[in-house]
Amino acid sequence: MELTLQAAADHVKGRVLGDPALRVRGVAPILDAAAGELTFAENERWLTQALASPAAAVMVPPGLVLPEGRSGIAVENPKLAFARLLPLFHPDPAPASGVHATAVVGSDVRLGDGVAIGPHAVVGDGVSIGARTRLEAGVVVGDGVSIGADGFLGARVSVYPRVTIGDRVRIHAGSVIGADGFGYVFDRDHYEKIPQVGTVVIEDDVELGANVCVDRATLGATRIGRGTKIDNQVQVAHNDQIGRHVTMSGQVGLAGSVTVGDYAVLAGKAAAADHITIGARAVLAAASVAVQDVPPGETHWGNPNRPIQAVMRQIAALARLPELMRQLRAGYTRLQAAEEKLDRLEGRPPPRT
Repeated sequence: MELTLQAAADHVKGRVLGDPALRVRGVAPILDAAAGELTFAENERWLTQALASPAAAVMVPPGLVLPEGRSGIAVENPKLAFARLLPLFHPDPAPASGVHATAVVGSDVRLGDGVAIGPHAVVGDGVSIGARTRLEAGVVVGDGVSIGADGFLGARVSVYPRVTIGDRVRIHAGSVIGADGFGYVFDRDHYEKIPQVGTVVIEDDVELGANVCVDRATLGATRIGRGTKIDNQVQVAHNDQIGRHVTMSGQVGLAGSVTVGDYAVLAGKAAAADHITIGARAVLAAASVAVQDVPPGETHWGNPNRPIQAVMRQIAALARLPELMRQLRAGYTRLQAAEEKLDRLEGRPPPRT
């Protein structure tokens, strides 16, 4: 597929720089850009690299200027424009709708127009699946589940009974939604299970990576808010309340009853103890362990978590520790020599060693 530079600019609401009739056959990051492709640069250093690449044109923010004879697109956010152009050159293949002959579909199931159910999938009784949603091979959907329109469930996704999933939700292969929360009470010499009778609610436009686990609530609902994006191998425990447009990177782990505010960011391998609140637009940095609340808008780091400014001061102080120890030893040596001199002047015997 090819587009004129003008057509690409129109699609991303940008302004053509140079030749509007220039044809581009794809988009790529600077290091991968080939002849005839469109790349992007967000600063002067990247622009220098882009101009040295084989790319035919460069998307730049309004503040960057292309040299004479070079073409591109001026757009407010080049990286966002790149993301919006990618599907034009790499469209998802349209799946065939219908139920595969090997799939098992229960009774009282409501399927919207264009639903696709793949090989060996199992759909329980009383399930509702919205229009154009695709279930790939081996998906299991329990009784009473509701799935909205334009969704995608990758191979071997398991959705336990009575879960609610909104529109345009993408859940990648191997994820498990609605398994029992980890709830037990110790009674004398053994653990007794607390029945997990709640549910999971996943709102519209959520994406869950591969092998994500979202546990059902003990009572009520574990909830993932609209637009939230969760990376691979993340654990969301029972009764967690995840806000809107939150991002969680790989291997984040949340204990039970954690609250995460809107637009918060949890970096890779971050963790939160039970009943912790991570405020709106807060950041929990990579490999941190939250054992105390993170106030809205703050960035916390470390185990246990502290405000990042405090952690950086501690790291700076730690870097000075060898020099401080050297000064301390030198001071102690001088003090010891002064005490010995004073003892001699006053005629006191030296201390026993």
